[in-house]
Amino acid sequence: MIKLIENELIKIFKRKSIYVLLIASLIAIIIYNYMNPDQNPATLKINTNDLDTSSLERDLENTQNNIPEENATIQSETQNELQNFLQNLNNDVENLISKNVSLEFAKLYNRYETESWQRYALNEERNGYSFENNSNLSYNQDIYNNIKIIKDYEINPNTQIIEEQYNKSIEVYNGYIEALDSNNWKQYVLYKIQCLKEEQELDLDKNSSWIQIEIDINQLRLENNIKYEDDKLNEYIEQYRGERYYLQNYEQLEEKNEFIEKQIEKSKGKVSLLEYAIKNNITQDISSESYNIITENKIDARISFIRTFEHFDLIIVIIAIYISCMIVTEETNKRTIKNLLTKPHKRSTILISKMIACFITIVISIIFICIAQYIVGGLIYGFDSYNLDYIGYDYNTEQVFTMNIVQFIILEAIAKLPMYIIVILFCIFMGTINNNTSMTMILTLIIFIVANSVIAEWSKVESLSVISRYFITNNWDFSTYLFGDFSDIPQINLEFSIVVYVVYFMILSISSVKIFSNKEINNK
Repeated sequence: MIKLIENELIKIFKRKSIYVLLIASLIAIIIYNYMNPDQNPATLKINTNDLDTSSLERDLENTQNNIPEENATIQSETQNELQNFLQNLNNDVENLISKNVSLEFAKLYNRYETESWQRYALNEERNGYSFENNSNLSYNQDIYNNIKIIKDYEINPNTQIIEEQYNKSIEVYNGYIEALDSNNWKQYVLYKIQCLKEEQELDLDKNSSWIQIEIDINQLRLENNIKYEDDKLNEYIEQYRGERYYLQNYEQLEEKNEFIEKQIEKSKGKVSLLEYAIKNNITQDISSESYNIITENKIDARISFIRTFEHFDLIIVIIAIYISCMIVTEETNKRTIKNLLTKPHKRSTILISKMIACFITIVISIIFICIAQYIVGGLIYGFDSYNLDYIGYDYNTEQVFTMNIVQFIILEAIAKLPMYIIVILFCIFMGTINNNTSMTMILTLIIFIVANSVIAEWSKVESLSVISRYFITNNWDFSTYLFGDFSDIPQINLEFSIVVYVVYFMILSISSVKIFSNKEINNK
């Protein structure tokens, strides 16, 4: 058997075509790393330029001109017309309040120098945050909200704001101005925490948990000495805010299906990773194969290396398809396989040796692609990012962990290998039942592409997954389950995938051996 495997490997690596494929893979890696826009988006730059108050003032004047005087006579023939008039009047008042708030905020913003911490802090307020248009989720806009209360009381003749609220908002707003003018960002954060806690005490039931998110975020900033500025740590805080809001929204749902439960676990993982980066003062992007931790950010060599299989799965599959079709179908077509059949070896032994030779070749190809990605990524992006370990989340222990990135790639390669083995077995199976090399290659490639796009998405729908969860393509990638992670497809877990995989492996391998053992190969 060992001699047969050696001979098969020699035949594979004597072919120039295998080297052509490997060189083509190297070129693809270079082009992908150098040209792919998904890897090289510009880092998000927060705009701290002056707000255009002249434009806001013009808008404010136009809005005021559209509002009738209080003593204007309303001519109306019908009740509906009167209601429409009043509704339009109310909308204009709301618009007037909004314009006044924007102008007041712009004036405050422009009091401070460009690139000052005050502007970055006010940008956080300016951008705000909302989840699915939920107006309750605006507690990081405390300054903005208090200005709105003040302007509503001063402008709106039908305001619901009482004098006590108005006076309190003036007090809070002046407190923020004092904190901003102190040029001490920590004082500003402390004051914000104080205001949020006071608001939380007044609203214990409905929105207390949402306010707590903002309290936690500001305490996290304070405890880890993260000044307001344009850097990775501030990006981590912003992503942390978003993920906490998503998690809170999911956890408050009364009915939780399997999909929601999985989303909760995913959000918990991302929150933990973000918190780890903040608390450990990590100034690199720790995005992994599963998570984009910082969006719209330039990906470095480390992240590109971690995502080797995400980027180059297709290349490895093409190599697997080629060698497995070449080693059976092409040899049968050219009748060179007759030389083996005349020797004292069982046909089953011959085919199994070919399978093993294909498995070894694909392992060599994986090693080549991983080394190429490591070197190419380092040359293009710089090798310094490799100093940071792989940082992941273990769903079993619910803890963040670190490991050497090379160890991680080896672990992921082992978990991915069963997928490539099934591709090889399928090609060999097809090669034993027909002699059409092109058809086998094209059919296998189409199945792989469709399975990783259309079928994978369809299978996330619970009604469709009843059948599709038994497809081998939904169960062959065991990297999905690394570190306790789980599939997005309903009712699929590690144990289920192992059973399905073993069944397909046995069917393909045993069928191939039986068909090959009984196949007639002509001398012509």
